[in-house]
This record gives sequence, C-alpha cells and structure tokens, in this order.
Amino acid sequence: MSLRSLAREAPAQMLRWSGAPWLLRRATRRNAAILLYHDPSPAVMDAHLAWLRERYAFTTLDAVVDAIARGDASALPERALVVTLDDGHRGNHALLPVFRRHGVVPTIYLCTQVVGTARRFWFQQPGRDVQPYKRLRNEERIAALARECGFAPERAYPPEERQALCDAEIAEMAPWVDFQPHTRFHPVLTQCSDDEAWREIAGSKRELEERLGRPCRHFSYPNGDYREREVEMARRAGYASARTIDLGWARAGGDLFRLPCFGIADDATIPMLVAQLSGIPGYVRRRLQGQRGGRWPVTQPAA
Repeated sequence: MSLRSLAREAPAQMLRWSGAPWLLRRATRRNAAILLYHDPSPAVMDAHLAWLRERYAFTTLDAVVDAIARGDASALPERALVVTLDDGHRGNHALLPVFRRHGVVPTIYLCTQVVGTARRFWFQQPGRDVQPYKRLRNEERIAALARECGFAPERAYPPEERQALCDAEIAEMAPWVDFQPHTRFHPVLTQCSDDEAWREIAGSKRELEERLGRPCRHFSYPNGDYREREVEMARRAGYASARTIDLGWARAGGDLFRLPCFGIADDATIPMLVAQLSGIPGYVRRRLQGQRGGRWPVTQPAA
C-alpha cells in the first residue's frame, strides 16, 4: 500500500472501529441515505453492495422523493439507501450484472449530449488539472479548452475512445436502471448565463424523455454547484427533485430540490465506504472550508 493510500486508509479504519458511524446511522435510521458514485469498477461496486445489503435496505429514488413530498417516511424501510451515479460513464454498463445480482435499481444521471455519441466529457482532459477551468464563465471555459486542449463540446473522437454509455448500452440497461438528466454537456451551471443554464436544465429533460419514451422526474447539479436560480429553473422545468452533493440524509419534509447525499470514492475500500457514508470526514473538511451544515462550497469565478 502506498503512503498516500495508507494516509487515507488509517483514519478510515480508526473511524470505522470507533463505533461512531454505527451510532450515527442508528440515530438517523428513519432517514434515507443517497450514495453518489461516478465510475467505479464492478469489483468495487460488488464489494460495496454486498456490505451494504447486510446493513441497509435498498430502495429507489422515486420512493424516497415521494416520501419526502408526502412528509411521511413510514412507507420507507428503516435504513433506506439509494445508489446514484453521475454523468453516464462508459464503465457503468459493466455494473449492470452487479446491480441485478444485489437487487439494486440505481439512478444514473446522464449528460444527454455526451451519452450515445463519440464526444468526450470536458473534465476528462489527460494530464491536465481541470479545477481552474471550473472558475471560468461557461463561454470562457469552452474557449480556453479549445485553445489549450483542442477540445470542443461537439467534437467526435474515434469510437473506440468513447467515454460515455452508447445507445445500445442505455437500451440494455433501461429496464433495470432509472436514467435521469444531468444537463446536456455538464457545465458548471453557476458559471452559465440564464439562457445557457435553462438550455442545460430543461433541454436535458426534454432530450432524455424523447430518448427513453417516458417522463423524467429527477435532476442532479453538475459539480454540485447551484444557487437559487438553478433551484427555481429545475422546478420550472418540471422536475420533482434535484440532487446536490451537500452532505446529509434525505428526510421527510426536506427540500426536494436540495437533496443531500454521501459521495463515495470510486476506489473506496470498505473502511473508506463506512467513513464516507457516516459523513464525518466530509463534514470536517467542509467546516474547514468555511461551510456549515455539509453544504458544498459553490465554485467561485476567477478574479
């Protein structure tokens, strides 16, 4: 194990065996935990779901949202847990047998103008730190990526290099997976103009409904960035919920357009899963960033 891995693993092991995650979950057993992954391997997801199945009750995002809307969690099992994944990465297709084996119906939020194409996710630029680009206004980010990386949102790359799920994979997964929108091109919405943000939020709903032939009810904010404008746009577009990356449990009577979750690293070991699911490391980290209540710090524009 590398020193970096050891530095991550040792605190997770200590927190796991402290009993704090168990006590915390016991105290919140009537609330639902929403997990967020991106592109985990089948082996990692299988190990996680096997561990979770013994301690939680898998349910669907629809069931949790409906319970919140009613203000009554009595229809949900204790220790209810929802699995979500963001973006629609190509590797998600290999997870289908794992989900079916464990009886999980995950929600996968798709970028509707990247899946089903040979385009790339703008934030997957080899050898480049994409964090500074997130601080640029949307049109500035696109221009900078074109100038520095040769990237364009609608550029098609060789099919064998595709990064997202293809049409055939989505069709195969659709009977067992709850696909929902995650914008069209995955911009940082708070860096978009009003028109750009509306096209991304409402446009992805329309495009995915046309693709799937059914209504789409749920949305997630790319990069976790949102303000009141994005919340109101999601409502106006006709969504029933929007998931953030703010830390916390979903509870009856909570805000449907600010659904919290627990981000799980795609390579997390079981001790790391336990620690991240407790929320304790995330709360500490965000408190050090000046945030309270587990709120994700909204990306600030470049000076």
